Amino acid sequence: MMNTVIDTVKERIDIVDFIAEYVQLRKAGRNYLGFCPFHQNTRTPAFTVFPETQSYHCFGCKASGTVFDFVMQREGLEFRETLEMLAQRAGVELKPRTEVDEQRDQLHERLLEVNAAAAKFFHHTLLKSPHSADARAYVDQRGLDATTIEAFQLGYAREDWSALLTYLTNHKGFDLEEVEAAGLVIKRDQSGYYDRFRGRLMFPIRNVKGQVIAFGGRALGDANPKYLNSPQTPLFDKSHVLYGLDLARSTIRNQEAAVIVEGYIDVIVAHQYGFRNVVAPLGTALTGDHAAVLKKLTKRIYLALDADAAGVNATLKGIETLRHQSEGDVIVVPTPQGVMQWGVDTTTEIRVIAMPDGQDPDNVIQADPERWRLLVDNAQPIMDFYIAALTSDLDLQSARGKADAVARLVPLLVQVSNPIEHAHYLQRVARLVEVEDHVIRAALPASQRKTPTRSKSVKQPEFDTPTTREDALLALLLRHPSMRTAVQEKMKSDVSLFPLVHEMITGTLLELFDRADNRAIWQAWSEYPPDTDIERWIATLDVVLAEQVQHVLHIHLPDSQSYRYMNDGLECATILQLRLARRWKDRCSQEEVEVNNDEERFAILERIIQLKQYIDTISIPKRSSMYADLHALRTA
Repeated sequence: MMNTVIDTVKERIDIVDFIAEYVQLRKAGRNYLGFCPFHQNTRTPAFTVFPETQSYHCFGCKASGTVFDFVMQREGLEFRETLEMLAQRAGVELKPRTEVDEQRDQLHERLLEVNAAAAKFFHHTLLKSPHSADARAYVDQRGLDATTIEAFQLGYAREDWSALLTYLTNHKGFDLEEVEAAGLVIKRDQSGYYDRFRGRLMFPIRNVKGQVIAFGGRALGDANPKYLNSPQTPLFDKSHVLYGLDLARSTIRNQEAAVIVEGYIDVIVAHQYGFRNVVAPLGTALTGDHAAVLKKLTKRIYLALDADAAGVNATLKGIETLRHQSEGDVIVVPTPQGVMQWGVDTTTEIRVIAMPDGQDPDNVIQADPERWRLLVDNAQPIMDFYIAALTSDLDLQSARGKADAVARLVPLLVQVSNPIEHAHYLQRVARLVEVEDHVIRAALPASQRKTPTRSKSVKQPEFDTPTTREDALLALLLRHPSMRTAVQEKMKSDVSLFPLVHEMITGTLLELFDRADNRAIWQAWSEYPPDTDIERWIATLDVVLAEQVQHVLHIHLPDSQSYRYMNDGLECATILQLRLARRWKDRCSQEEVEVNNDEERFAILERIIQLKQYIDTISIPKRSSMYADLHALRTA
């Protein structure tokens, strides 16, 4: 069974020894402390490794998990790659791969080799070929130095129908079909092939591991389109890839911020001038997959798009993508029509960099790097940008203009859950249309910000087949999209009154899963919209995770029409919350015994007190013979 393999790997790898290869750790009682590798901090060690539970937690950035999570977050690997790496280290033989798996892996490896060879060919052509004089002049004109050209491996595709094709087949020995599968050549209608990229400055597109998976080409003459990307291939889907992320990833983590620009040159120039947290989508609007990639690295995202109308529209779309994909507090909000629905109070800070008219980031940076720094520092919060963008075409001196402004902005106001921020923006809208605050407040839905009530007296969930509560909760989350928001809202609400507990338990669903496969499954599922077709999604998973998903989906669940599943899901979550809180309480109790400093002991005791209060708050249902089994379970 795959669970046995994963558990065996974890048993054979000591997390302290493993993390010590990345982080300098010092013993602190039974645990180990060090500086977090996932965010910048050189003052106080906030990264703790717990040998007894074989887990880690950072009290600064809240990164936490098992050795599997550490490798995936630190190295940017997928679950399967992580499992293979750790299994090899542990001397554990994995389940034999199928013939289809082997063929797919061989194709991927071969296509990576084709792309790597093509990148070297283009790069050498740019630097050495007499046919590349115009390309070298263009690169020089754009102010790119030799170090930058090398770092991004810029190249040139000659104005020749078969220069690359001849090199890859005659000199490197690749098959025509492999070169075509990599998207580098196009098959003629009659017979033969020709190079896809000709007469273009070439930008290798790399994955997070730095492997070339595709190319972008800029025409140097009048050819159309001006920019041409590789087609979709087994390696490349432009909706998943951000240009420059392989070079920007560590800086984004360290600076805890990512800047999104529009073009290749914008990214390259930014990196050349030391702004190495800059990335760009590949000729497409920001997608949910882009947002999912970024939210693993940072909670602060800046958008720097054109200042013209098209740029504003692109920025608005980008903001919506980021907001809907950013995991945060789940709340219930009323629509302008008075209908209650789930919404997200995002924990991701999204700001908009106001670009000067007619200027791109690369123009600004090359002319005055300090000006770019100021533009980033003075980036607008998304609400400020929305207010300006959504009212720019209105006459705010007329009654109709004022009414239209309020109609457009009220739906935004109801989504601001922080009461201070809500009051600030309500007053701002009132000043904008020159009316009293109470007029704007009257336009808000009367039911705004009411949270759903829920009973603490719920019975223990019942399942026909033996299973863990983790599996049961995962099954409910996968089967019922509304469960995700309900459980998230409950967890955030439970911990909101206990700030010291919140330093340990942030209230995310991922914290409820201890098992590496369940954590990986939930991370993968949460990156997709709730209405995603689950069977198609399973087909995208590694076989190890797909088997576990199939297992949990076969758990007998309550009839969805009865709505009993909601109570069972909340109950499962509560029991797992208690497990997590009691584990933290045990850790703190150990620390309290081991510390010698009275001030530290007092701080730990405060945590223990709040943990006890938190546990009591979520664990003691009202006495009832109907729920006697649950009461006994919770107070055990």
